[in-house]
Amino acid sequence: MESYLIYFAKVNGLLILFYLMYVLFLRKETFFTANRWYLLAGLFISITLPLLTFTKTIYIEPTPIPEFPTENIVVQNLEIMQPIQEAQFDWSLLLLGIYGIISLLIVLKIGIELVSFFKKINNHEIQKIDNYSLVDSNSTENPFSFFNYIVINKNRFSENELHHILIHESIHVAQKHSLDVLLSKLFCALLWVNPIVWLYRKAILQNLEFIADKLSFEQIENKYDYQRTLLKVVTHQHNLSITNQFYQSLIKKRIV
Repeated sequence: MESYLIYFAKVNGLLILFYLMYVLFLRKETFFTANRWYLLAGLFISITLPLLTFTKTIYIEPTPIPEFPTENIVVQNLEIMQPIQEAQFDWSLLLLGIYGIISLLIVLKIGIELVSFFKKINNHEIQKIDNYSLVDSNSTENPFSFFNYIVINKNRFSENELHHILIHESIHVAQKHSLDVLLSKLFCALLWVNPIVWLYRKAILQNLEFIADKLSFEQIENKYDYQRTLLKVVTHQHNLSITNQFYQSLIKKRIV
């Protein structure tokens, strides 16, 4: 049990270190793709580095054992009565069980969201366009993407706004940003007791939006219209937490 607690402490300590380094040196930089790989590397290094052990072999000259005469040695069998100790309740196992149940509940929530997403898109017509599948849903307020699917309510947006949104969401699809979203969610499930892991996930999500915004700007001529599209979707944020939403990070930061 002690070895697991040490490993758990090391994982959380490394994750905190990576997050602090990001906040201090990288968050204000515009190398968003590099930041993405840094944040992902921080997750993998945090769980793998504590598993590595380094050993050093030291050779010591043997010490000769002194010889003793054995003729007069009498061996006696002595029975030592040990007091019977009552088994004590292991509180560490109870705490570990409670922690595991909460983690399992978070994972189950992720599974429910996955099932809910696929049920949602199965009830709508799916249109295959280039490298993504477009789902037109009248019940969707805020456009979002998940792996190769982009879900949007076309009735809420003009043709120009739809063009901006599809460019933005298609970048999420092309760069497989949903993997980052799911991975960060799983880390939150496993390390939920550490508040930094939730801030770490928020940093990952915001950075993915910055990537999509930056690459969208390279394909859109009118930057002001794109910013107006961002503002239009601010008031509706009721989608699943496993999806890439068109509005995810603070709108002021994205416009800046």
